[in-house]
Amino acid sequence: MKDIITFRVSEETKHLMEEMDLNWSEELRAYIEARIKSFKLHKLLPDIYADAERIRVKGDSTSLIRKDRDER
Repeated sequence: MKDIITFRVSEETKHLMEEMDLNWSEELRAYIEARIKSFKLHKLLPDIYADAERIRVKGDSTSLIRKDRDER
């Protein structure tokens, strides 16, 4: 089931929208869905950074690279 959401725009904006051959319902629906997805991902960033910090390899990467190259 879908709900209806309405909002107001200026007369000028409405006139400009009418001049364009776009399905505004679909355009706005896609924009809102993308913004929601972006917002959800943005809220996850602190957890992602915390997990990355927790699993980060501690040490000197230079020595690991040299060791890997020497073994080849």
